[in-house]
Amino acid sequence: MISETFDLLVLIHNWSNMALAEIEKTIAGVWILDRNENLDEYLKEIGVNFVLRKLAAAANSTMTITVEDEQVRIHTKGPKDSDHKFSLDTEVESSDPQDNPMKATVTWKDGKLITEAKPTEGSKGKATRVERELVNGELIMTVYVNNVVCRRIFKKK
Repeated sequence: MISETFDLLVLIHNWSNMALAEIEKTIAGVWILDRNENLDEYLKEIGVNFVLRKLAAAANSTMTITVEDEQVRIHTKGPKDSDHKFSLDTEVESSDPQDNPMKATVTWKDGKLITEAKPTEGSKGKATRVERELVNGELIMTVYVNNVVCRRIFKKK
């Protein structure tokens, strides 16, 4: 029993390291926002007011994705800076752009870095799925909230 548990832990560790290596080869780097699709509808859906939505639409944004100490780090500079570091497949405390408390789990599957976030009890946040993937040399960030889909397209710096 102990041997089987140890073997399973080694297998999980090796899978995680392979996923991190794949992330480093594909989407790691510094990315500059090129364009948005349906950003206003997404921001409206999560409760951002008109003035802040217009500021967000006009703002520049830079996203840096790195792998550090067997964790993924996503550092975003823009209208609202954020810096998140996490282990794959591990639930963490998070927040949405409105600072509503969320629980999020990030996975790497089929060449996509996928974040599944759900509001914590009493939070006004909304369940959100974010997929980041490399398509034709661009980093495509697709955000799903209810029936709203927003795409943010980044070019490598």
